[in-house]
Amino acid sequence: MNINTLKSLIHTFGPSSKEDAVKKVIRQEIKKVNNVEIFEDKYGNLVAHIKGNGPKLMIAAHTDQIGVMVTNIDKNGFIRMGEVGGLRKSFLVGQKLVFEKGIEGFVYYEDKESSWEFKDLKIEKLYVDVGAKNKKEAEKMLSIGTQGVYKPSFYTVNDRIIAPALDDRIGCFIGIEVLNSVNPKKLNYDLYIVFTVQEEIGVKGAKVSSYEITPDYGIAIDVTDSGDMPETTPVALNLGAGAAIKVMDRGMIASKSVKEKLINTAEKNKIDYQLEVITAGTTDAYAIQITKSGVETGAISIPTRYIHTPGETIDINDVKSAIKLLKKFIEK
Repeated sequence: MNINTLKSLIHTFGPSSKEDAVKKVIRQEIKKVNNVEIFEDKYGNLVAHIKGNGPKLMIAAHTDQIGVMVTNIDKNGFIRMGEVGGLRKSFLVGQKLVFEKGIEGFVYYEDKESSWEFKDLKIEKLYVDVGAKNKKEAEKMLSIGTQGVYKPSFYTVNDRIIAPALDDRIGCFIGIEVLNSVNPKKLNYDLYIVFTVQEEIGVKGAKVSSYEITPDYGIAIDVTDSGDMPETTPVALNLGAGAAIKVMDRGMIASKSVKEKLINTAEKNKIDYQLEVITAGTTDAYAIQITKSGVETGAISIPTRYIHTPGETIDINDVKSAIKLLKKFIEK
């Protein structure tokens, strides 16, 4: 695996609706794949198509990340913001954000109340200091509607990777690795790998792309909760125990045929896997499954600690399992 590709994806700015730079990195990584057709649909989803003689298989990984958007600039040049996607507000405090054009700022909160409690935190109580002396100076740096994300970082220790935006740049990385390793002559399917946009604000890109492609089967690649932290909500998933084959999340129950085929593929090829049942969150699989008259759909997930924070944490062995599982699933 080319970890530098993942590092590049993590360091690329790409909140919902601002995914062009991420798609540029992906294009660069897949353009040399044999027999691949690369195009964007009208909504902005990046599609890699390798023609095969079997049924249509759509694999989806989303390119966007959670972020913030400037909603107001006060007279002293402090920035107020709104959410783009499901932010965990308490993790914003004390963090550095990077906005479009590379403008950076530090997040703090209105601390006039000595009994401040993070459990009561509202984004309206937070502000960003970008170093401006007044409103006029701040407006030269950014404007209403400017988007920002956690300042990128990338840290590895043993088999673990810690970084923001692993949701879902790790899925994009897996898609790239699969495209670069799959043998077009062995395809079981007419293969579409779609790097979708605007997943974090309502799985919008997947709705559009699956409606256009009309796949026979669908698989989403995304992150999922890990249950191996202290006193966390019980989840039967652990870092390093293998790729997670989805059974259910808040938005969908995986189609039996796809789920069983993934399990059989993992067992036949001695690939480490776990079964995923969570009650919060969903993925592009939700949108694919209910396209038109319905699509047999499943998902492969990477167990992840601290989702939607600056310190999302994964195990590289789970990523290797997911790549191998997808490749074996796709090929005869």
